[in-house]
Amino acid sequence: MNQMDIFSASFKIHHLTNLNTYILDRNGEFVFHHEIISIPAFMPGSKDEDIFNFYNEMTQNNQLYIFTNEWGLYYLGYSFSLEADYSIMIGPYLQLTPNLHHLAKTYQLNHNNSEDLSIFCNQIQLVGAEKALSFASLLQLFNIIVEKDVLPKQIEQNKDHAESNSSNQQYNIIEDVGNIVDLRYKIEADFLHAVELGDKTKALELFGPDNLLFSFSERFPNQPLRRLKNLIIVINTLLRTVAVKMKVPPILIHRTSEKFAVQIENKTRLIELRQLQNEMIEEYCELVVTNSFVHYSKIIQEVIAYIMTNYNKRIDINELASLNFTHPSHLSRKFKQETNLTITAYQQQIRMRQAKYLLKNESLPIEEIAWRVGYEDSSYFSRVFKQETGYTPSQFRTI
Repeated sequence: MNQMDIFSASFKIHHLTNLNTYILDRNGEFVFHHEIISIPAFMPGSKDEDIFNFYNEMTQNNQLYIFTNEWGLYYLGYSFSLEADYSIMIGPYLQLTPNLHHLAKTYQLNHNNSEDLSIFCNQIQLVGAEKALSFASLLQLFNIIVEKDVLPKQIEQNKDHAESNSSNQQYNIIEDVGNIVDLRYKIEADFLHAVELGDKTKALELFGPDNLLFSFSERFPNQPLRRLKNLIIVINTLLRTVAVKMKVPPILIHRTSEKFAVQIENKTRLIELRQLQNEMIEEYCELVVTNSFVHYSKIIQEVIAYIMTNYNKRIDINELASLNFTHPSHLSRKFKQETNLTITAYQQQIRMRQAKYLLKNESLPIEEIAWRVGYEDSSYFSRVFKQETGYTPSQFRTI
């Protein structure tokens, strides 16, 4: 039994469960390590800590195990022998939707960690008891999956060549491969420029899913889902590059990029991927328009990045000025000159923008949203929100 057989079986387990999959040998060394979601560094179990803790408890062969860490993350494991002893583990997953507000307060998480926890919990699978039992049964069949790798007999129905020829007529306009490559690069450059300007309509027109120049049908010819996923991964990278060029705060770029990277892998239908591609282009355009620092001086870029990272905390102008080696009065004047807002007003603008997003996209209590964006008093938050938007938070949620 060679390791390629184990790799193949491990990938099958991963594709069937859509969970992180790990296999360790008798020495506790990874034989297979495939992650689609990573535990944030501030959480227990990160950097494979859960996996090694689980492995150390799996002492019997042909035994199924379940492991839960202190934050309620679950893993399934099974120890087996294939000419040598191995342990396979899948997870993490959740059985219940966590109370993020309670976790953040209990563990005294700062804003960045709270945001990362929210993103993580939105990405991780919720697995009920029956589904977990199905996954457990699958692990117990691992030996059989390794040994039985039968390829199906392919049956093809005869097709009318005329239909095939008709579908390919659009490619006959450009016969020279060099011209196609040149045209692709030209469209790519125009697309990136449209994103720089925040022009969603133009960007979608140039790089939409109907643009056959970017179908790359020669790659993975029998795997259209994988081909489209690879293309969207490339687009995500291009969009990330534009955001960096336009001086969007790195933390916002990272969160947006990571969110879409996970969603790309989790989609199982072409129509879902095409929709996700459009959503990704639109969101990056909005990100650039809303958060680009390219027109600000270096010192104001640094200040805005700091405010965005710490918008839910009290900002001390003296400390902020000290961090940027300048005088508080000079910093305040320069910030107002370049942004037309005071530092306090800019911070409040970011708080209100985040509150609007949470009200529309998360079913959280108003009190928790107020706390997340930096207001200990939810009544005061509601007054400020109404002053800024003309609506109470409850009213805004329903319009």
